[in-house]
Amino acid sequence: MNRIIEESDLRPRFESLPLAVTGADLDKPVQPREPVEVDAWVNMTAGKVRVQAKAVEWNRKAVRIEWQNLDGSTNSCKIFLGAISRR
Repeated sequence: MNRIIEESDLRPRFESLPLAVTGADLDKPVQPREPVEVDAWVNMTAGKVRVQAKAVEWNRKAVRIEWQNLDGSTNSCKIFLGAISRR
């Protein structure tokens, strides 16, 4: 196997909630005029991390957040509402 592929499989990845869990197909997400600044606990394949993020849409069960990494790249995932708090 290619070493680059092997190493990329070992890196932790953020885990987003699936559609069946968020219920976004039946409970359409609301998008605010301005993203809301939040602190969020995000699940990763290697555990949980706390990030400073922006809530960009939500419904009664879940919220989609976006945050910027130190290298300037951006991540996004859906997490349960209970995993965030406003800053």
